[in-house]
Amino acid sequence: MVAESRFPSLEDEIDPFANAPTRTLSETVRPLADAYDDRIGDRDRSTWRWFDAVEPEFRLSCVDDERGRRVRDAKVLATMFITVIDDVAERHGDRATLEELLLVPFDSRPADPTRDGVDGAYVRFQQELWDALLSQFRESPRAAEFEPLFRFDVRQALQSVDYSALLARYPGLAGERELRTYDVYNMMLFPFADIDLANAPEFERRDLSTVRDVVARGQRMARIGNWIASWERELAEGDYSSGVVVRALESGVVSIDELRALQQEPSEEAVGAIADRIRDADIEAAFVDRWRREYERGADYCGEIASVDVRAYLDGFVPIFRSQLARRGGA
Repeated sequence: MVAESRFPSLEDEIDPFANAPTRTLSETVRPLADAYDDRIGDRDRSTWRWFDAVEPEFRLSCVDDERGRRVRDAKVLATMFITVIDDVAERHGDRATLEELLLVPFDSRPADPTRDGVDGAYVRFQQELWDALLSQFRESPRAAEFEPLFRFDVRQALQSVDYSALLARYPGLAGERELRTYDVYNMMLFPFADIDLANAPEFERRDLSTVRDVVARGQRMARIGNWIASWERELAEGDYSSGVVVRALESGVVSIDELRALQQEPSEEAVGAIADRIRDADIEAAFVDRWRREYERGADYCGEIASVDVRAYLDGFVPIFRSQLARRGGA
């Protein structure tokens, strides 16, 4: 168990993964990463390498050791998949392309890369990426058993991106409770868990509901870390969907009129003034406390699940949170 004094805090400035060896992406992932660089290029390849390095930290203990590489590859592809959609929604604000990307995993209406106003390069790449991800998933021993759940959880993640896109259009739309309902699914922890379970021959189905309760805690922990790490950068980009900024709005630290003015006429001075007020209000510290409570409530399940080590799963988020805290302002 994490000792009280060793819980991550805002004073953490050392990234546990800063000096991790540079990983070479696997032969499965590399062709998709190459295609991404050639045709999309919104992110540096270090994004996928970082995730490749940290993935074992929050892998469910029930995964067959011999399936570890396949699990990691599937999760890297899943991370790339949600990142492409998220960047189209938040970085580019391209609603037409987003609407087609949201259709890619589903057969109700095939995504159309030739539709007017749509960036076909993104849609075609995403179609290829989804096919590769689904192929990787279906090679898992229990794929048929868990694919319906995997598709359901991917749908929740896509809804999360769509929700974030709405927040970008309507600053102040969200309350913190609604944000916790929708926005956290962007972290993809449920699809990741589905990938794990599909590669866990000894996992007991009777533990599924409880495992998902624990994963829900982990997902909120991951989202809190992401909010703290990225809210300052996102504020400068006109993205006000972070839980940190939403709480600042709800508590009166900033006003919706200020954010609307900032969105229309952004300046380094205006962004800095608002960021200083948010920092001075100790909102980040309140979210660190929230992270700790999520950990502790998740730990209440220790001993209730026979086929998964709950403590190991939760402890895996500790170095990740430290990494996020160390990268505050630039992640």
